[in-house]
Amino acid sequence: MRLFVSYARVDKPYCIQIVDTLAVHDVWYDQRLYAGQKWWPEILRRLDWSEGFVYLLSPESLASDYCVREFQLAVALKRHIFPVKIHENTDIPEEVLHLQYADLSKGLTPEAVKILLSSIYLAERQTVMRPPLPVESISADAMRAPGMNPSTVISIATASMEKGQYDKAVYILKQAKANGYSSQYYNLDEVLQEAETGLERQAYLREADREYKNIAGLIKFKSTRSMGCAALRAFHNDFPGHDPESLGQICADETGAPMPMTLPERIAPLPTVAAASSNGSGAAPARTGYGVPAAAPAPAPVVKPFALPLLEWVDIPAGMATVDDVGVEEQIVRKQIFVDNFRVSKYPVTNAQYQAFLDDPTGYANMSWWSFSEHAHNWRMSNPVAKASRFKGDERPRETVTWYDAVAFTHWLGSRVGFKVTLPTEAQWQRAAHGDAAQRFPWGESFDASRANTRESEIKMTTLVLRYPEGASPYGVMDMIGNVWEWCLDTQTGHDLDVDLSTDEERAVHGGAF
Repeated sequence: MRLFVSYARVDKPYCIQIVDTLAVHDVWYDQRLYAGQKWWPEILRRLDWSEGFVYLLSPESLASDYCVREFQLAVALKRHIFPVKIHENTDIPEEVLHLQYADLSKGLTPEAVKILLSSIYLAERQTVMRPPLPVESISADAMRAPGMNPSTVISIATASMEKGQYDKAVYILKQAKANGYSSQYYNLDEVLQEAETGLERQAYLREADREYKNIAGLIKFKSTRSMGCAALRAFHNDFPGHDPESLGQICADETGAPMPMTLPERIAPLPTVAAASSNGSGAAPARTGYGVPAAAPAPAPVVKPFALPLLEWVDIPAGMATVDDVGVEEQIVRKQIFVDNFRVSKYPVTNAQYQAFLDDPTGYANMSWWSFSEHAHNWRMSNPVAKASRFKGDERPRETVTWYDAVAFTHWLGSRVGFKVTLPTEAQWQRAAHGDAAQRFPWGESFDASRANTRESEIKMTTLVLRYPEGASPYGVMDMIGNVWEWCLDTQTGHDLDVDLSTDEERAVHGGAF
C-alpha cells in the first residue's frame, strides 16, 4: 500500500524508525524542511498518490497546523486513516477515537506493530473495492496551505517558543521567509535560528527519553540488570550524561565499580547562582558553583546520588579579578583583588533545575531556606507560590527570581549534593567571566553579536543555555554575557569574603540580559 506518514518534526527520529518498520509498503514522509513555494504542492501531490494515511500522534503533531491540515485532507480524500500514538502524554482526538489506533508510545513492541500492520493489511484488501478520491475532487479552499498572517508572524512564533512549541515556530518562520517577509526592526534569521536550535534540542531529548525508559525497565529488574547496564553504557555514547533516574548509581552499586562523578568530589564553599536584574529588564536564573580553599583541601564529602540536568562544574583557578569599590569622596574606583580557586556551574540555572527545587517537598515549600534573613523570610511569607518563569523550555535560564529566591535555591541545592553551595561573589563572577586576560568580553575585546543573546541579536526572548558555545569564558563558562542578568552574593562595592546575608542592601548583578 502507498502510505503517507504525517508527523511533527520533533518526532522525526522515531518517525524514521516507524517508516523502516513499514518498509514492506511504499512509504513517503515529508522531510519537514518547510522551505520554498513548492512545499505545499508536493504535500498535495503525495496525498493524491497515497492510499493510506499514517498519523503519528503526539502533543506536538496535534498542535501542528500543517499536521491537522494534512489529516483533514486525507479524510476528505477518503484515504484509509491509521492513527499511531507515539507519545504517552497524548490525548487521542475525537476525530480518530472511532478508529483502532496502534500504541507505539512504549516503543516498537511486537504487539503494537502487529496491530498497525494488520490494520494496513485489511485496508489494502478494501482499497480495490473503494478507490480513493483524487485531489481535484475537493475544493480549492480545502487544498490551501495553513494560513499565515505576516503581521503576526513574530508574535505567534515567539509565543509558540515560550510554550516549547518549536515545531510550530519553525514552520511559521520558514514559511514567512519563503514568502519574502522581512522587518527592519528585527532579524528574522536570528529568530529562526533560535527556534531551530530549540527544536533540535527538543528532538534530541525526546529520543533520549524514549530509549532511556526502555533501558530503565531492564535495570529495575534484577534478572535483566546486567543487560540493562550494558545498554546504559552504550546509550551514554550517544546521549552522554542523560540519566534522570540515576540508573548509573544502580549499576555501580551492582558491580562495586566506582560511579563516575557528575558533581565535584572536593568540598569548597562558593558556587554561583544568577537571577533577575533590579530594573526588571532581564531574567533571574541561578548559576551555581563553589570555591576550593587555597590551603589543603578538606576531606571529600559523601556525595548523595542526586543530579540535575545540565548541572556541571567548571574549575576556576586562583588569580586576580577587577571589581568596583568606593574611593575618596564616595567615588567608584576600579581595583584588583585576589580570588581563591573555586568551582562554578557551567550554565546559568535552568528552568528544569529550578523546577526541581519547586517540585521537591523539601524545596521551595521549606521555609528554613529563607531563614538567613528577616527580609527573605518576609518575602517568602508574601509569596507562598513561586512566580512563574515567562519563557518556557527546560534548558532556558530561569528568570523572575529574586535574590532571596536565588539564595534559598543554593541552600536547597547544597543540602541535596552534600556540600555548601552559594551565589558567586562579584569578584568570583568577574574571575569566571574574564580570567587573567581581563578582556572586555568573555571571548575577547571586540563585541560579537553571534556569541551572545543581547539586544543586538534581535531575538527578544531568552535562548537555550547551550546556544552560544563560541561565547564561553576563558574557562568554558557559558552565557556570562546576555540572556539574563545574574545575581551575585555581595553588594556592588562590598567584597569581604564573609558576606552578610541578613541585610536588605542591593546586591550586584552582572552579565546583562537579552
